Amino acid sequence: MTRTYPGADIGSDHDLVLATFKLKLNSKRKAKSPRIHFDLEKLKDPNISETFRAQIGGKFAALTLIDNDVDTMANSLKEVLVSTAEEVLGRKRRTIQPWVTNEVLDLCDKRRELRKRKFGSNVAMENYQVANKEVRKKMKEAKEKWIDDQCVAVEQGMSSGK
Repeated sequence: MTRTYPGADIGSDHDLVLATFKLKLNSKRKAKSPRIHFDLEKLKDPNISETFRAQIGGKFAALTLIDNDVDTMANSLKEVLVSTAEEVLGRKRRTIQPWVTNEVLDLCDKRRELRKRKFGSNVAMENYQVANKEVRKKMKEAKEKWIDDQCVAVEQGMSSGK
C-alpha cells in the first residue's frame, strides 16, 4: 500500500510517500546427504546372495582381529558393508515406468554418451541415430511385454477368483 502526503513544507515540488510492503523470506534449504540406494532385488537370486554373504563374512573376519574403539569399528563396518554392496549388488537405477528394464537403461546410458559427441562428425551422428532407434525399439518391446504380463496376471486372477 502506498500513500502520498502532499503539502509537506520543505520548499520543493516533491511529495512525501509512505509505503507499506510485506516481505516473505524463505529459509535456505540444506542439501540432503547423498544416500546410496543399492539394488536389493538381486539378493533374491541365491547365487548373488551367497556371494554377498561370503564377501561380507571374509571382510568381517578381518575386522574382528583389529582392536579399536567403537567409532573406528563402526566406520570400518559401514565401509565394509557399502563397498561390498557396491561390488556385488551395484546401485539401484531409478525408473519411473515399471516396464523399463536394465537392458534399456544401459542402452540409454550409451545413447547419452553418444549424444555428447554427435556434433563432432557424421559418423558420430549416425552412431547416435542408430543408438536412438535401438533404445526406442527396446523400450517399445519392453512396454509391450510388460503389458502382456499384466494382462496374463489379471486373467489368472479373474480365473482363480481372487
